Amino acid sequence: MKKFASALLALLMLAPALAACSDEPAPVTDDTSAAEMTAPSENAPSETGRADVKDNIPADFNLSGKSVGLLVRAGQRKLDFDGGGEETGDVIYDAVYYRTRTVEERLGFTFDLTEGVNKWQDFGKELEQNIMAGDDRWQIVITPANATMGSGRDFLFQDLSENKYIDLDQPWWWKKPTTEISLDGKKIRYLVGDICLTCNTTAGAMYFNTNLLTNAGYNTDELYQSVIDRKWTYDKLHEMSASLYKDVNGNGKVDDGDIYGMMTMSKETIRHMEFTGNIRHYSRDENGYPYLDYDQERSVKMIDTLNKLLYETKGNEYREGDTVYTIFTGGTAAFFPGRLNYALNTNFREMKDNYGIIPYPMLDLEQGEYTNLIHGSNNYATVPITCKTPDESGAVIEAMCAESYRTVVELFYETALKSKYSRDSYSGQCIDIILATSEKYFINEYNNVVKGGLMITDQVSKNQNNFASAYAAQKAVTDQKIKDLIAANLKADNDRKG
Repeated sequence: MKKFASALLALLMLAPALAACSDEPAPVTDDTSAAEMTAPSENAPSETGRADVKDNIPADFNLSGKSVGLLVRAGQRKLDFDGGGEETGDVIYDAVYYRTRTVEERLGFTFDLTEGVNKWQDFGKELEQNIMAGDDRWQIVITPANATMGSGRDFLFQDLSENKYIDLDQPWWWKKPTTEISLDGKKIRYLVGDICLTCNTTAGAMYFNTNLLTNAGYNTDELYQSVIDRKWTYDKLHEMSASLYKDVNGNGKVDDGDIYGMMTMSKETIRHMEFTGNIRHYSRDENGYPYLDYDQERSVKMIDTLNKLLYETKGNEYREGDTVYTIFTGGTAAFFPGRLNYALNTNFREMKDNYGIIPYPMLDLEQGEYTNLIHGSNNYATVPITCKTPDESGAVIEAMCAESYRTVVELFYETALKSKYSRDSYSGQCIDIILATSEKYFINEYNNVVKGGLMITDQVSKNQNNFASAYAAQKAVTDQKIKDLIAANLKADNDRKG
């Protein structure tokens, strides 16, 4: 283990130097320190530092050279498994690589990797078909949420709530999101935590063009301060974006020759917006099972607010298609809502204008705190029901997640999100806020099965607001689908037990 430990130590020693290379002004200060806001998990980190936090896997635990089968999407291997399987010189991918090699050496095993197809729909189908056929080649699966929950077959994965080695009270697990996506709030089939960096990168984030705002007379420091003071609302975004539109080509039409106030790409972006208003979508009964229960008053307010922003504000455009990336990165849109992983996109990295990263706004000041969606394309750690050694898989998963917490995540925050892919030090502080307020929601993850979970998105994407009647028509349908989902999983669990 010394080789990998030494390499990790070198990377960690490099992190402060990389972060210190910025000559940006000192970040805006706030009562909440960055250290307090780094992780979504409510599990408190040790005061002695990440590197000193020990897991509970026995020192003599050893798999004696065993091969552990693992399946991961090809496109997510670098961030969420082994950095691509070799040293590349990229500080983050190398840290992920060393993390995996360190755990293999520590626990005495080697991974037998299968790279699944990259398209999440096909990945999910292939995975389920193999498990249902009794294929036991994989002891661990790193799977995107939308590839598995979309079918409603949770019973294909082990309940890890009582796994011998997985300890959800440890700071590397995001306990609240993990519990929230459980069908009954008790059985844990999907683990959210530091083992997968995509849990961070798929969090919602908004970008703004620093040059365009400054040229229009806005003080971007004041914008950052409004974010930190919890005064950043959709009304403020509407006011700013409306004022930033310019008919550059003078043809009297809003088109690609102009400067847009805001460019919104795809219905998936509106999905993120739906969850920024701290709006209740569902509740749980005495058995922990969910049922549809929208806060209807705030839902109507959110729909009105978003329709006004997207459709009734000159210079704000909503389009479907990846080309919208280039409108923002080409310097002709002031605001661009998306996700944190957009900053890793080549177009963003090569963007000539400076940009800032901030949270999506709050619906109103009464909300008090941001609420942010982690998109369903992030990866979870799971154990298929075909795995004959679930406790051993649990030990490997726990060790991987703990090692990520100790050696990868902070490096990722400081050298990638906050330094390498950010253009100023203020964005780093806003990234802390984004990650600290990011959550998972049952109704979003299972929407493909139960329907009705994204009623605000459905209304806004069509520029409609007949929420009250739509909700009245949908509630009984969705509640029945949830009951059917519960019944199907209970039956499968009982049948398997014999």
